[in-house]
Amino acid sequence: MRYVALLRGVNVSGKNKLPMALLRDALGKTPFYGVTTYIQTGNIVFNTDLETSQCEQIIGDLLKSEFDLDVPVIVKKQDAIKDILKANPFKTRTIEDSKFMSFGFLSEIPVAEKVTSIDGFSNDVETFRIIDDVIYFYCGVGFGKTKMTNVFFEKKLDVTSTMRNYNTTLKLTEL
Repeated sequence: MRYVALLRGVNVSGKNKLPMALLRDALGKTPFYGVTTYIQTGNIVFNTDLETSQCEQIIGDLLKSEFDLDVPVIVKKQDAIKDILKANPFKTRTIEDSKFMSFGFLSEIPVAEKVTSIDGFSNDVETFRIIDDVIYFYCGVGFGKTKMTNVFFEKKLDVTSTMRNYNTTLKLTEL
């Protein structure tokens, strides 16, 4: 099975530094094979016969023991990432708009009442839809200007989230 692991908060603003070459080497000592990383923000694609939860545990333990990092790890089957792209409710927007699209990968499906409580934050320029354990977020003001950050969604939904832009998400389906 081909998986994608998403690490939250590595190599961002000089915090949680994690050289991808060292990470790939360390992952070579696990039951994973065909390991590749994509850009410096903690994206790993690999093969294994293990279950998603086992992969999250192995990667989390490895990050602590080898790199002294305690960061959330979210693992998805690569085919599930492809399905997420296909299910994008904002897919009718133009290709140029893809730079305003991101996906929040959640550690679990949030409680329905929490999702409902933030529905009013959407508007014509910044809009999102939460489907199962994914936030589909179109941010026309640009991600540097929005108040609906990853931390915003985590606090409001009470789940761990890690965001990836459209191009990164697409690339993770191709590796």
